[in-house]
Amino acid sequence: MSTVSGKGKLNPTEGTASVIGTEQPDQTQIPIDSKLRFLDSKTDGPLIHVAVTGSNPPPGYASKVEYWSRRGALKADIMTLESTAFTNRPGSSGYPKEFTDWIAEGNVLATAQEASPQQWIPGIYQLTAPVNALYWAPDPDAPSTDRIGLLVECGTASELLNVVWYKMKQPTNGLIFQKVPSKLTFTKLPSTDPRAIDLKADWHYYHGTMRLL
Repeated sequence: MSTVSGKGKLNPTEGTASVIGTEQPDQTQIPIDSKLRFLDSKTDGPLIHVAVTGSNPPPGYASKVEYWSRRGALKADIMTLESTAFTNRPGSSGYPKEFTDWIAEGNVLATAQEASPQQWIPGIYQLTAPVNALYWAPDPDAPSTDRIGLLVECGTASELLNVVWYKMKQPTNGLIFQKVPSKLTFTKLPSTDPRAIDLKADWHYYHGTMRLL
């Protein structure tokens, strides 16, 4: 299996793409004890909220788990991912409420927060939901040459069912981001095939097991 991605300048694609700010390399898929949100870039309306636990989760939640909550119908052509830390520290009195409020008002899915390199499968993910959308963004690890993909699967009532990450090469340690951006722009594609992002890349996908709370 090849782990070498295609190099060279990114070709222009409909919409915009940018990476703003990066954190230091982390040891997990998405930084623990953090919260993320996907916004409709045109309206700033919330689409998805993500809360990630560390080793000290709030009561009723598991450690090192991502909780994904759909807040709005995923019809945006361009999404903006924003990453921030919780205002209240884990273990503090205000942390459980802040955590719960962040993922409230949507159907919530939970998935393991860490992945191994072997869980990144070469090839194209086989769709399992009636409504699917694939978004691409510059890869924060190599924004001038590489791209990532985010496939979102929903039901007929727009409920979130699954998310799948794509990388142009198999991560050596299983991380989707070696450096976590504070802001990242995702542009929707007319296809759910990652070869529409880059035809020559050796695409690998990570499909975590997501369960409905």
